Amino acid sequence: MPAAEPPTPPPADVATTVAPTPPVATVRYTDGTYYGWGTSRHGDIQAAVVIEDGRIASATIAQCLTRYSCNVIATLPPQVAQRQSPEVDYVSGATQSTNAFYYAVVDALSKAK
Repeated sequence: MPAAEPPTPPPADVATTVAPTPPVATVRYTDGTYYGWGTSRHGDIQAAVVIEDGRIASATIAQCLTRYSCNVIATLPPQVAQRQSPEVDYVSGATQSTNAFYYAVVDALSKAK
């Protein structure tokens, strides 16, 4: 079997260009505090999201009406502001509560647009 030849570099007079990446659209929200609800089969969670200067400043669990303590998902609210998104990590053993919090934040942010 013949040895593979290395690729030939382009001639020096041929310019290689890289297409610029388009800017990422940043969602701007209306300043204020917004509340949203998320539901699960274990109960409901209300999230409060604070918007300052059009960005997510903070998120909290305003009400926890689940049959389990919301202390299990206490690490999730800071992730919302850090990521500027409702996308949070899943908490092992608390998938339903994680989902309820996610949907509560989505609901609150929908009111802030």
